[in-house]
Amino acid sequence: MAEPNFQNRSLYHGDNLDFLRGMNSETVHLIATDPPFNKNRDHHATPDSLAAGARFKDRWRWDEDVHEEWTDSVIDDWPAVWQVITVARAAYGDDMAAFLCWLGVRLMEMHRVLRPDGSLYLHTDDTAFAYLKVLLDAIFGAGSLRGQIVWQRYGSHNDAKKFGRVCDLILFYAKDGKGVWNGAWTPLDADTITRDYRHQDERGRYTTAPLHTGGLSGGGYVYEFRGHKRTWRYPLQRMLELEADNRLHESTRGSGPPRRKVYLSDSRGRPASNVWTDIKALTGRNKERTGYPTQKPLALYRRIVAASSNEGDIVLDPFCGCATTPVAAEQLKRRWVGMDIWDKAHETVLSRLAEEGMLTEDKQPLQFWTKRVHYETAPPRRTDSNELAAPSLKLKTPRAVEPWEKLTHRQMVKALLAAQRSNGNVICAGCGRELEREFMELDHIMPRVDGGENHIRNRILLCRPCNGKKGQHLTLRGLLRDNKKTKWMKDEGLAQLAREAARERADWLRDNFDSEECQALIQT
Repeated sequence: MAEPNFQNRSLYHGDNLDFLRGMNSETVHLIATDPPFNKNRDHHATPDSLAAGARFKDRWRWDEDVHEEWTDSVIDDWPAVWQVITVARAAYGDDMAAFLCWLGVRLMEMHRVLRPDGSLYLHTDDTAFAYLKVLLDAIFGAGSLRGQIVWQRYGSHNDAKKFGRVCDLILFYAKDGKGVWNGAWTPLDADTITRDYRHQDERGRYTTAPLHTGGLSGGGYVYEFRGHKRTWRYPLQRMLELEADNRLHESTRGSGPPRRKVYLSDSRGRPASNVWTDIKALTGRNKERTGYPTQKPLALYRRIVAASSNEGDIVLDPFCGCATTPVAAEQLKRRWVGMDIWDKAHETVLSRLAEEGMLTEDKQPLQFWTKRVHYETAPPRRTDSNELAAPSLKLKTPRAVEPWEKLTHRQMVKALLAAQRSNGNVICAGCGRELEREFMELDHIMPRVDGGENHIRNRILLCRPCNGKKGQHLTLRGLLRDNKKTKWMKDEGLAQLAREAARERADWLRDNFDSEECQALIQT
């Protein structure tokens, strides 16, 4: 795995897509993030608060927020993701499709920078949850889903015409389907404490657990403490230490079986389920609140960081906002990287870390800032193999890209339509059918998984059935063989003419790219 090309405690200010693309692959252990939810509204911070002036737009428009370069990347490298976006566009509308495309290209990069055992926690609500779940299935694989966490923010909430919305949802994926798992616990409720921890001494409340005799062992006589999931074996010497430390109940000294004291202060709580009800949303009077419009409780992200990372691991939040994830990571002795487009993000990081006592001893933010937190506005420079978010394309030795190789998806389609056109229709290079332009799709001659590149000399127009059959693994030659075998080939001669015309057009574009005629062709 590549070495990180960024420093611990780095805060990147700007569009996170550029920063994510600049990070080396497989360098991050955990991503815990709270992106926009597609709520179709604008968010503003509380006036006169630490986050005063913070605002962001949670509205999405296909013609304003989606770049052609993104759609080209998705169509070419992640066809399953493009299908999700297409379905969302048909079922929900352009706004949802624009949101999924905008977030999708960032999730592809997050997948790339995660280590093989890395995990992603994506915070959302029911506005786009269903589409985000399918989108992440397409990127990580359905088998990588580790859980869908329901976080109950409020005890009750009134919505006049429907059930009250009291919860958010958190999608948990592990890149290898397993990830790091340290477990998570929720506090014991009052009834459990009253019922089970009935005893009390100078150390606090405790319950007792029996120590059963276990017979002789290699080290001498042992006792066994049978817990919920495992059995602890105590040699006689350890029993004497427990007794000296007043960890044995009084019944041990009588005729009853030995019993060990289990103090409430030593309990981690109850193993957490996927419904979290013990962490409430931040109210206006909560001292933790900075006024940031979508701030989440620190306890929520402490639980996530503790469950799926270890001390010294790298935690990333590409939408760090008011720095909840970085603060949680710092508290738990993890390394961290944050990204946000908000101008005051770095000031909030400093203020929150100062409040947590994580600055230098003299609490001078400026000194701490220059020495410990690294404020960056330029993306890190890749030092790995320059692998892109497309899982198949690895440029081991990055080379200079010629201008003709940078044609967009739309420009390549225009050029090849002109080459493969016949009698007002377009000839499919796979089966020789003459079809209307709407039935033609751009595909690679050599698949990306076999090292095929994105430029026009490796592109061809195929009809929709041929494109679906070819997929990501068949070469064009393999498609032709399959079409003849299954009798889908309609006119082999026309198909060959279409291929030859497409290659001639691509070569002409390469050799005459700067000419007026070429520019007029691709720009019309």
